[in-house]
Amino acid sequence: MATLKDIAAETGISVSTISRVLNQDKTISVTPQTQQRILDTAQRLGYVPVRSRSRQESDLSQGGLKMGIAQMFEPDQVTQDPYYLYMKNEIEKECFANGVETTTLFRGENGDFVAPGAGKLDGIFAIGSFTPQEIRSFERYTRFVVFVDSTPDDERYFAVVPNFHLGLRQALSRFLETGHRRIAFLGSHYTLQRTHDWLLDARLYYFRNILQERGLYDESFVLNCGMTSPDAYRVLSEALSRWTSRPDALFLSSDAMVQGAMRALDEAGARVPEDIGVIAFNDTPNSQNATPPLSAIRVLQHELAVAAVVSMRLCRADQRHPFKTVVPCLYVERGSVLPRG
Repeated sequence: MATLKDIAAETGISVSTISRVLNQDKTISVTPQTQQRILDTAQRLGYVPVRSRSRQESDLSQGGLKMGIAQMFEPDQVTQDPYYLYMKNEIEKECFANGVETTTLFRGENGDFVAPGAGKLDGIFAIGSFTPQEIRSFERYTRFVVFVDSTPDDERYFAVVPNFHLGLRQALSRFLETGHRRIAFLGSHYTLQRTHDWLLDARLYYFRNILQERGLYDESFVLNCGMTSPDAYRVLSEALSRWTSRPDALFLSSDAMVQGAMRALDEAGARVPEDIGVIAFNDTPNSQNATPPLSAIRVLQHELAVAAVVSMRLCRADQRHPFKTVVPCLYVERGSVLPRG
């Protein structure tokens, strides 16, 4: 059986760092790429955490379990939005801790998801939003599918999602209590950005409803763009040059857009937080390392991963009715929203 020293020898990463990653120490600060190297090497070498060895031996005696993980974004898009890589890492760590092997699914040339090798999977975790065709491709491998961050069909699938309503209430409450009334939204209006043929994005839905209830919703401040830095820069730059009266607050529906949005504001002479308050959703290093650092709505990814694994267990036990688990969000204050005089 492999040891931590074996993993360290393979990766060149310290034993202490490897131990903290594999034991899900949330206080450690390492890149998602480093986490992925550790997880991949640990699985390849057959390392089993002490707390799950007896469970792993039981699983192996029955043939073990192998779960697929699919992500809505292509690999090059994941590097732009680290949220999805962090989410994948958290699910892999939770599976690993439970003695479950994982494998990554990729889109084939026809758009269907494909698993390496042949045969069935014992389940699939699908991170993000997927088309009906993509979902059908999952079901060629297994009927046990748990969706993370989306709910394509409440009557058929287990799902685990952040509490978008709570997150938007937290962000907008912060804006309103500090005197901001002209609040803009920047992000995709649809859950499927690339096809624009599915449901209204939950963040926009709650943004609109909460502000409409207070008589503060302004359609001209709602900007539709892909959740990428280049799109954010282009769309926000055009809006800042078009608006005759600018907003005094901006909500970013994903902090994958932070760099582009901050660049657009800087070029337009809109200072953060003096001229415009900014809050982003997700709270990855994109928000934490911005200049200035941005207040954010933090999605609790570890808790989402735990809930996803529990949902998979119930799914595989043929729970009669699937259900959706809603995980709270946290508001993190970093001073990017100031009281207005």
